[in-house]
Amino acid sequence: MKIYKEFKEIEIKDIKDIKGVRYNRICNRYLEKVCRYMETIKSNGIKKPFEVIQKENGYYILNDKIKLVVAKAVGYDKVPCLIRDIEQEILLRKLNKIFKLEKENHMIEGHINDKKDSNFHKNNYYKLNIL
Repeated sequence: MKIYKEFKEIEIKDIKDIKGVRYNRICNRYLEKVCRYMETIKSNGIKKPFEVIQKENGYYILNDKIKLVVAKAVGYDKVPCLIRDIEQEILLRKLNKIFKLEKENHMIEGHINDKKDSNFHKNNYYKLNIL
């Protein structure tokens, strides 16, 4: 699940690539894609915002790196961006994992209390000890 902090326009010079890929290599490798994006951006503009994460030293792009290069080549100084809230996403994943374990533990407790399937308890012994 993706959680976003805000939507705003960010200057292209402030957006970095996480993996450090050089943009000129991307253009040479994906020339057909670059041409298609160039035609689309020139005629329609940028419809879908870029996803970025914010760090202390700027923004890092998560998707559409090639489209960002094309936007810069076409003449855009700023592009629309959705800033992802990675900390909230991690917290939500952890909470979902805890609730899933709780649900499994309630099912296990139900089987134990019914005194059915004593092997079921032995197979899930470690799950009970997690919480």
